[in-house]
Amino acid sequence: MESPKIVLLHCGEEVYPQGPLDETAAEVKKGLLELNLELCACCTIINEKTAEEALREVNGKDFDVIVVHFVSWHITPFVMRVLKEYRQTPILAWATGGRRDAGGKLHSPAAAAGITALIPVLREMGFHYKAIYEMPDQAHKFGEVEAFARVAAAYRRIRGSRIGLVGYADMGLYTCAYDRTAIFNKLGIDVEDYFSYEIGQMMESAPADAIRGIVAEMKGRLVFENTVPESVLEKIARLYCALRKKVGERGLDAVSIKCVNGVTRYMGVNPCMAQSMLAGSDLSVICECDAHGLITTMMMSMLTGQTATFFENYEFFENEILIGTCGFLPFDFAQGPIRARSANLGDFFTGLSNVSAVRPGTMTLARLYKDGENYKMFLTKGEARPPMKWVELGWDEPTPDFPSVLLKLDIPVQSYLENVPGQHIIAAYGDHIQAMKALCGLFGIETVC
Repeated sequence: MESPKIVLLHCGEEVYPQGPLDETAAEVKKGLLELNLELCACCTIINEKTAEEALREVNGKDFDVIVVHFVSWHITPFVMRVLKEYRQTPILAWATGGRRDAGGKLHSPAAAAGITALIPVLREMGFHYKAIYEMPDQAHKFGEVEAFARVAAAYRRIRGSRIGLVGYADMGLYTCAYDRTAIFNKLGIDVEDYFSYEIGQMMESAPADAIRGIVAEMKGRLVFENTVPESVLEKIARLYCALRKKVGERGLDAVSIKCVNGVTRYMGVNPCMAQSMLAGSDLSVICECDAHGLITTMMMSMLTGQTATFFENYEFFENEILIGTCGFLPFDFAQGPIRARSANLGDFFTGLSNVSAVRPGTMTLARLYKDGENYKMFLTKGEARPPMKWVELGWDEPTPDFPSVLLKLDIPVQSYLENVPGQHIIAAYGDHIQAMKALCGLFGIETVC
């Protein structure tokens, strides 16, 4: 991940002794420079003149967040001279505490007054912000500053992102439907859709040398559990090549293709392995043209810097759920070798499936959804472990082992059932609940935990 880019504004009062305030400002700047952050500008604002100087210094810079650091009481209109020009930029308002002298007397610079004079203004004017404070003599909260800077950087990337869908709402599923205008208005994300015929044409015109190279790469990396015809490998390589070309041409951050009632049925090959090869931390990929699931995947990847993916709900148990996919898994999620199998369900589910085992560990689960006119984010987490032997009803013998986990949730299964907003749930390794809540807060999305 790139280092978040910040602007640091020290805000103080010119009638106070400047020595102690300058000392605190220097401590904070030094500490931030030691973090994985890029400091684009650092200014001190104590009056109208320094406010104008700060505005000129910040103007034209490329950054993710403005850190408004109160070293003391501050006359709010001065810093607002800068902030009013950056209404879409997240603000971190940060008040440091006073210091006790050798005799135990507290010398208060009244930073609490400064920050509480600013927060109502930010709230009333619709800024995206977070406020943190330090108690007297407390160590500086550099960890919280860095964490919020990462959230702000993800927020900015998401607002400038573009996703592509080949088809619309696979199988006509209501939970895969979306409102393009509402997504752009609320999240700033461009959603593009492409005619599957175009992808088919791109598959046919893919260069022969490129196809041979992709097939050779698959043969070198995948562990095949049964015999796969060369023609199937070539189709998968052509689909991979076409989707990768579309991603490059359009500068996509995420992509999904209609599967069950799309390429699988009409092009004679399931997209599972092609999509597994595409998916990673820099390109989010899931199945079935699930727009809200794809956006959730991209949000989690941009926030965490790691690959996120989707699973489907298969079975409920007393304290666990079985989640899996019927042949798709980003390679980053696999435990052990990447295993591939040609498997059939009925007459048209042919091709190559990813049947790799899924790594165990803590997972954060999320899904964006629309509730009336508002967007909400479902969030929970659980502990993933290997599942029992199982298969979806109807697959030909010998049946494939689906990528799946048995997930012990942090909430009752009944609560999960009543609140999960769809058959697809998005997962990333680790505990990212608080970071996701902070990210949703910047977008004004209510979280349902």
